[in-house]
Amino acid sequence: MDFAKKSFFGLVFLILIFLGTEAGLVLLRSPSLQYYRDLKLIHSFHPDYYVALEPGQSKYVSHFAGKWEGQFSINSLGLRGKEEPIPGKPKLLCLGDSLVMGFGVGDSDTFCQLLDGIELKGEARQALNLGVDAYGSRGSYYRLKDISSKLDNVKEVLFFISPNDFDMPEVLAKKGILPDDQTDAIREKDSNYARNFKLQFILTRISYTLQALKLAYEQIQVTFAVTKLSVCKELDSAGFYRCRLLDGDEVSTGPKKPSGNVVSYFESSFFRTVKRSNCDSDITPTSAVFGAMCPEPIPSHVTCTDSAPSLETLPSLPELTQEYYQKMIDLAKERGFKLVPVILPIQIEEIYCYNNGKYHPLENYATRASAFFEKRGVKVLRFKKETASMCGFDQNGKKFGILDHYIPEDGHFTKRGNIWAADSLKAKLKETDLAL
Repeated sequence: MDFAKKSFFGLVFLILIFLGTEAGLVLLRSPSLQYYRDLKLIHSFHPDYYVALEPGQSKYVSHFAGKWEGQFSINSLGLRGKEEPIPGKPKLLCLGDSLVMGFGVGDSDTFCQLLDGIELKGEARQALNLGVDAYGSRGSYYRLKDISSKLDNVKEVLFFISPNDFDMPEVLAKKGILPDDQTDAIREKDSNYARNFKLQFILTRISYTLQALKLAYEQIQVTFAVTKLSVCKELDSAGFYRCRLLDGDEVSTGPKKPSGNVVSYFESSFFRTVKRSNCDSDITPTSAVFGAMCPEPIPSHVTCTDSAPSLETLPSLPELTQEYYQKMIDLAKERGFKLVPVILPIQIEEIYCYNNGKYHPLENYATRASAFFEKRGVKVLRFKKETASMCGFDQNGKKFGILDHYIPEDGHFTKRGNIWAADSLKAKLKETDLAL
């Protein structure tokens, strides 16, 4: 009896502690926790691709460090933006991860929204945004399959290929962060993953406390990986032993678990550090591409090569990536829309090197993905030469440069970056209109 009573009172005590913590977090409204809380509430669980956007939600999201803020609205189909699909109207869909979804700007400033009304083949298109953060090739395919079945008159699908779908810079790979497709390959072999993910997703959506604990756990994982790498480097430099983490070939061997990093889950990552603030609240669509004054000098931390490697020297795309790319091609044929893979230069190192007549290895992913689609007769749109317009003066005579197009230390497009992307896409799509 004594044991039963103690267990009962212990359980009651834990429940009271939990409820007190929950109430305290709700009242405290810590900016960092509230930011992730807002992001959580605009997402929902999906049985096929795990994470979707919650239909009908609308929140004003403000980054806790002041990096961005804006209205984040979701229509009845779970697409970014307030606009509902217009029956019968020709539609252009934007498919991809957080860059496409539009982290960093409000609803009206995403590049997909800025494409709305573009005329192709003599007809104006309604642009609809299918983007959801942290999608790899698998998630993009299932998202496209799901949403396109609910829309009529889909003409084109712009599929924006992300560098972290199947590739990962060495510095991040050493921290245990996997490409999205590699993570998905692990998940597909785990029969319990969907059930476990659904459970934790729902619980952390309901409770501030559980979400805070999850965030803390994920941050500990990342901190541990970074600390381990630092210690490893120190021991290696002292000559004690050769650390396996320092060998690029060995990083990818052996089974690995997904990092679970909240940054990759909610904000995605684009493999670069941006160190300059920007202020572009006065930007209008007509002032985005005012002049072409690149190149800017290559920063000291960026190392370029003289030329691109040959395709034969690069590894093939992972099997999962190839599988879902092919499924997208087949789906386009089945449903009668044009699949247009798009590669935007979203890694700043690529831009600096290209504009100075050089090449950066981070661009290898683009070469590999382009080769897959073009071998199958699918035209890929690439935008390297358009990056020359990232340097210039706006209509007020204010100078802007490459870094002004990206959120500092985050990598998503600013308002200026979204305008650049939209203007570049409009020009390229109209240029290739007949081919489409």
